[in-house]
Amino acid sequence: MPIYKYTTYCDESGEISFSKKSDYDYFLITAMTIKTEDEIKLIRTLKRKYSKLYNIGWPKDKEIKSTALHNLKWENNVPQNIKDNLDGDKFIEEIIQSLKLSCPFTVAFFIVKKSGIINPYFRHAPYGIAYNFFAGKLIPQIILKNESCLLIMDQRNKETHGKQCFDEYISTTLLNKIINEKTIIDFEIKHSESHSVLGLQAVDFLCWSIYRSILKKETRFLDLFIDTISEGIRWYI
Repeated sequence: MPIYKYTTYCDESGEISFSKKSDYDYFLITAMTIKTEDEIKLIRTLKRKYSKLYNIGWPKDKEIKSTALHNLKWENNVPQNIKDNLDGDKFIEEIIQSLKLSCPFTVAFFIVKKSGIINPYFRHAPYGIAYNFFAGKLIPQIILKNESCLLIMDQRNKETHGKQCFDEYISTTLLNKIINEKTIIDFEIKHSESHSVLGLQAVDFLCWSIYRSILKKETRFLDLFIDTISEGIRWYI
């Protein structure tokens, strides 16, 4: 497998669906980029933080996510002694601070308020088409900036459009941007389950923080890494 200079992890919050049944007003894609050589620092940092939870009884088959920590009091399959003694929000802050200190990263995101999209064709387009379109506003620019990049996407329960799969869409978008330039890019796209990739777990904390700053107007988590944000694209917000 080629060694790329940078690794970018992508996560999402909210929901892309325009169905009236959807409870989400926003859709967010967040990308966290590190130097590939720093990946071991990210892994060691999260393992060290997670060990504190495992040592007090956090189930090892339960993924440690921001939503679970924030909603700790109501979370299933978490021992009562953890619910009584752990401040989930404070632990989220500690994770973000530790990552920032041990493994320098940059963040880019794209968020859209779905009510701002009024075109009926777009609102009724297959899920994969809408997802690809929004991802295409963010991800190609990250790859172009870094030139040598491994992109790891959080595996989604996704509908795909047979003629416009995600990887091909991103590749085509990149080609359109560089066709008249001498830019040389080297990249690869992988789709992985977050429970098996610590980088995807790391970006989950950042993505949740950004989403919460929009949805709840609470910036205490975002403020911890706001200086690492290289690009923030907001539609209809």
